[in-house]
Amino acid sequence: MKKLSFLAISAVLFSGLASTAAAETDNASERVIISFKEEIDYELLEEMGAEIHEEFDAISAVSVTLPDEATVQSASIDSSIEYIEENSVVRAAAQASTWGYRSVKANTASSLGYTGKGVKIAIIDSGINSKHPDLKVAGGVSKIANSSAFTDGLGHGTHVAGVIGAQNNSIGTVGVAPDAQLYSVKVLSTKGLGTLEGVVAGIQWAIDQKVDIINMSLTTVTNDQTLRDITKKAYEAGILIVAASGNERESGLYSDVLYPARFPSVIAVGSVSQLNRLSYFSNYGPSQELVAPGENILSSFVDGTTTSQNDYAISEGTSVASPFAAGTFAQYMEAYPHLSNKQLRETVKRAATDLGPKGRDNQFGNGLVQSLETKAALFPDLKNDVWYSEPIQKIFDRNIITGLSDGTYRPNATITRAEAVTMLGRALNLDKTNTKHRFSDVSKDSFAAGYINSAYELGYIKGVTATKFRPNDPIKRGDMAMILQAAYGLTSTQQTAFTDVPESMYYYDAIQAAFSTNAVTGYKDNTFRPKNSITRAENAQFMSNLVK
Repeated sequence: MKKLSFLAISAVLFSGLASTAAAETDNASERVIISFKEEIDYELLEEMGAEIHEEFDAISAVSVTLPDEATVQSASIDSSIEYIEENSVVRAAAQASTWGYRSVKANTASSLGYTGKGVKIAIIDSGINSKHPDLKVAGGVSKIANSSAFTDGLGHGTHVAGVIGAQNNSIGTVGVAPDAQLYSVKVLSTKGLGTLEGVVAGIQWAIDQKVDIINMSLTTVTNDQTLRDITKKAYEAGILIVAASGNERESGLYSDVLYPARFPSVIAVGSVSQLNRLSYFSNYGPSQELVAPGENILSSFVDGTTTSQNDYAISEGTSVASPFAAGTFAQYMEAYPHLSNKQLRETVKRAATDLGPKGRDNQFGNGLVQSLETKAALFPDLKNDVWYSEPIQKIFDRNIITGLSDGTYRPNATITRAEAVTMLGRALNLDKTNTKHRFSDVSKDSFAAGYINSAYELGYIKGVTATKFRPNDPIKRGDMAMILQAAYGLTSTQQTAFTDVPESMYYYDAIQAAFSTNAVTGYKDNTFRPKNSITRAENAQFMSNLVK
């Protein structure tokens, strides 16, 4: 069994909590988490005398209490069990302020109308005071015994919630995404401590609720397999996961950010000052992905010495930086609802302001989080109201294109032969599962294989040779005209004298037919440039002219 770890807040405001850890963890340490290789084996659990506390269906695991250590040792060698892990303790991290709101350009994005509308954010923390007049809480769950998700004895979760979603009203502060739907997932006690079981159960709840973003302003020094597994499952389910890097920089003990921020499925967020310097407390390392404001941040709070719910406090720490990033992601998610979590992750990394050495570095990661500065086009690298806007939108609406894996469209990039046939296949509903492979250079597991096989059988395309298709070569404008002519049965009704398309060329008839039926266009200088590689924007225009 591995040594018991602690999961806790990384908050400067809430320092001095470590001494309470032993009392908080006595009960937690009696529990273990069992992960099964396949389905949860309830019969085996019953035989062991296990008391089940939580079930994590996403990773086939359960939190249980076993009768004694001998039972634990016996279970650890059972062939159906993947691993057994002790129940760690979690500790809260830290907070954010109004200068930070401007620093990440949240005000600019908000003026453009991006305020997180329709985005569901789970705040896995110490709860949220739902009575605070500057906050709206859509729902939640508590994994702390005898404690409501909508109260917050620590104030940490309420502070984090304000950074993300404080209302744009006449009081207090305004959050980065004030119109996002906030969900309180309480896993930390009034002393800022929680368990691995509680955090895993909270993430499982967030998966079940189909939230869009998870914020975890908490840390642990332990690489818990259960936590790694559940965050991976959440990421695979399409959820963006943002977490604090931790506040132990001054101790010099760690060469990277803490967990769960260190996991590949989680976006690690460090803290910077108003001068864009890495905060004196902020962890950093190879896993640092972004930084955000984390010093002297004003936000909603809970003050137990007052009777009013209208409480605010200033704090600092990576716990504050993390919700700045989460709120920014909510703005991007509203602007680009069709992008996947992976595409949005790449989009925000590209938009970050580079700090420190040029390019990505271990201190600042990809740089300071920045929100949108212009009205969003369909894809982040496109412009609004230009010649390609309508054609690209049209073929996107018909599921012919989805964008590239990094969330871009790259309108001026060339399109490959495989990509061109894939777009054609989607437009014509060709059989993408066709396994009658003709070309030896088209991998059977290629995204385009089925479409290429179907298009060849129908006579829409030919190979470069009898057995080679060269799927990764750029396709020429003249060759694309030939494919469109064959696929759509285009015939020429009038001739046009493109100065660079002589009658002797193999693509002459196809270009004439495609042009006369308004499928393709030439250039203002009366050329067609048939030997030029077609761009992604030009191909979108050609396709949009033909689809219904």
